[in-house]
Amino acid sequence: MSKAFDYYVKTKEQYEKLSANLKKNISQISYLRLATFVVGVFVSIYTYAINQKLISAVVTIIWIGLFIYLVKLHEKAIQKKGFADALVKINERGIDRIEGNWNKFKDNGEEFAKEEHPYSGDLDIVGHNSLFQWISSCATYLGRLKLKDYLLKPLESKSEIKQRQEAVKELANKIEIRQKVNAEGMLISSESSNPEELIKWAETTQVTGGSLIEKLITNVLTLAFFTIAFLAIFTETVTYKAFLAVMVINLIVLYLGGKKGSSILDTIHEYRTGIRTYENIIKAIEEEKFSSQALKDIKKHLYTAENKKASELIAELNNISNLISDRRNMGYILINIAFMWDFRCLAMLNNWKAKYGKYLRQWLELIGEFEALSSIANIAFENEGWCFPDINEEGFILKAENLGHPLLGKRRVCNDVTIKDKGSVLLITGSNMSGKSTFLRTVGINLVMSYCGAPVCASKFTASIMNVYTCMRVSDNLEKSISSFYAEILRIKMIVNASKANNKIFFLLDEIFKGTNSIDRHLGASMLIKQLSESGASGMVSTHDLELGELENKMTKISNYHFQEHYENGELRFDYKLRKGISTTRNAMHIIKMAGIEVE
Repeated sequence: MSKAFDYYVKTKEQYEKLSANLKKNISQISYLRLATFVVGVFVSIYTYAINQKLISAVVTIIWIGLFIYLVKLHEKAIQKKGFADALVKINERGIDRIEGNWNKFKDNGEEFAKEEHPYSGDLDIVGHNSLFQWISSCATYLGRLKLKDYLLKPLESKSEIKQRQEAVKELANKIEIRQKVNAEGMLISSESSNPEELIKWAETTQVTGGSLIEKLITNVLTLAFFTIAFLAIFTETVTYKAFLAVMVINLIVLYLGGKKGSSILDTIHEYRTGIRTYENIIKAIEEEKFSSQALKDIKKHLYTAENKKASELIAELNNISNLISDRRNMGYILINIAFMWDFRCLAMLNNWKAKYGKYLRQWLELIGEFEALSSIANIAFENEGWCFPDINEEGFILKAENLGHPLLGKRRVCNDVTIKDKGSVLLITGSNMSGKSTFLRTVGINLVMSYCGAPVCASKFTASIMNVYTCMRVSDNLEKSISSFYAEILRIKMIVNASKANNKIFFLLDEIFKGTNSIDRHLGASMLIKQLSESGASGMVSTHDLELGELENKMTKISNYHFQEHYENGELRFDYKLRKGISTTRNAMHIIKMAGIEVE
């Protein structure tokens, strides 16, 4: 197996052992925490009952402090175990990718599929069994959006592609930080996966709470609470009724004054796991040294104009979110009444937002950028024999050696292909199931990968920058009352219009006009190929119409290629190798017989 496979297996075993040890620690801390609570409550009640109020108060403070410490220790142990479990899953996914079992991954980006996209649906870029599903290690919402953009919005200059290639090459060798960022991202709860509400809060100029009057009221009521509480417990000058009255007053003020701020506190509480994750991811990126420009730019923009680190500032927000805790918890309610806690937290949040809120979107988008680059780096790390394409900005060329489909794994068969001039068209014939459509998708998906800075499934690959358009999978749309034939016409219209506006078009057409009679199909295909070629668009067309091969004799930029089959012991066999010339074989009748249909 490969180095990548060995690494995944070794690392998976390492974190499985760590997870098992942490599970034991969590159990031990739980028992100790329970014992602390039971013994502490008993001693506090007993000493108070025998009129040792001072001792009771001291004991209560001690055991509550110890209990809180154990709660925090328990929480940290759970977080560490969650991190270890995430790393186990990450390495299992790596093994699955190498072994070809990646199509069971839940995240396939199907929500990004759009019928009107020039190539996405035909080339399996997003959705089930897609490029997105195969490579994605994006755990954050913005990371998934960025990877989608990488795959569906190709780069348009050699310098941009080259810069991203360098970042991908560097990250391919930095497996530890890639896995750390991925593991941290996996700890974000589903409720806080989309950070838009958090970003909206950070960017709004509206201030809720924290005014001088509210600060004064907060401090006065807090002082009153503890003064009355002290006098009620340790003297007889104040009754418990007065203490309860202060509690009620504080509660009323919190309710009336905190209506607007309550939703803000709930939002920050909901995102507390995400905020902690963002802090950890950003800190990991800040601490790593990078040499490629794209990664250095990411790191550079994780600082404010005052040169403050994003991780430290997110840590401040994380600390505030931890202070909010669960606002429906009885313990929080008591603390809130005593300290007017909601008001204090709102004041801290307003202060943070005023200073750093404008940076939050940029920081989270940079995390997404890093995740998307890491996903592309998975390809390079796991496929050492693949190459980074050479991008040509002068003229037109597409040349590949040992080109294979990246999603087929061990089943792939590789071919060479060369297209040298604008307007050149490869006309590919062949019998059913011989590999025509797969070859078109092979060329298309590798072009998409090359334009997003990824390595491609080839030993050598050179390509000009082109806009890829496809017409391969076409179906009817009952909702819009569009037949499959008309849907195909609309698709072809899009390609023709694109070729008129831009001669840097590369098209892939699979069995066009199959929804009409053979005469119209032949005439339509001939005219379309001629029009596209003369407009300067280049591409490939697969067809069963052998007569289309005559175009090679009429147009210098049309070239015939084919796939063929052979028979062994009466059974149909394919080698999926591309050959020069027009197909000379047929297999439709044989396949029909295989289906149990009697053929005379």
